[in-house]
Amino acid sequence: MSLLPLIFRDMVRPLRMIEHQMRMAEEFFPTVVYPMIRNGTTDKFFVETCDGKESVIQDGDKFQVKLDVKNFTPEEITVKAIDESAIVIEAKHEKNDENGSVSRQLFRKFLIPKGHDMKRVESVFSSDGILTITAPNKVEKVEERTIPITHINTNEEKN
Repeated sequence: MSLLPLIFRDMVRPLRMIEHQMRMAEEFFPTVVYPMIRNGTTDKFFVETCDGKESVIQDGDKFQVKLDVKNFTPEEITVKAIDESAIVIEAKHEKNDENGSVSRQLFRKFLIPKGHDMKRVESVFSSDGILTITAPNKVEKVEERTIPITHINTNEEKN
């Protein structure tokens, strides 16, 4: 009787578990992700992140950031567009009383994908303390023009 199977058994078990996980991923991608890619719905699936405090959503017509800032007043928050490619959110709260002081600071920087209109960025502070910043897609105006029609003789073309 060989001792090799007993010695290598513990080494093979983790490899089999990895192999099982890989097979599960192979089943997941064709049934879930590939149809999303074909339908063009991957943007929201892959871009949306949310940890309860902030979320970033990029869909067909806008880039949007939602941030929980309920510990700040709107006067304590500044939102800046920087270099046509980023939004910076800063908030600072300080309060002093006879028991001591409280100080809070928040700094977030979000890179905005190309194709969004940084001149039309809006920020809204809701009553429940959620700051929503929206950068709409750029809308390129196409001037109306008449397109000339070229006439060809199909009989000449066949010869």
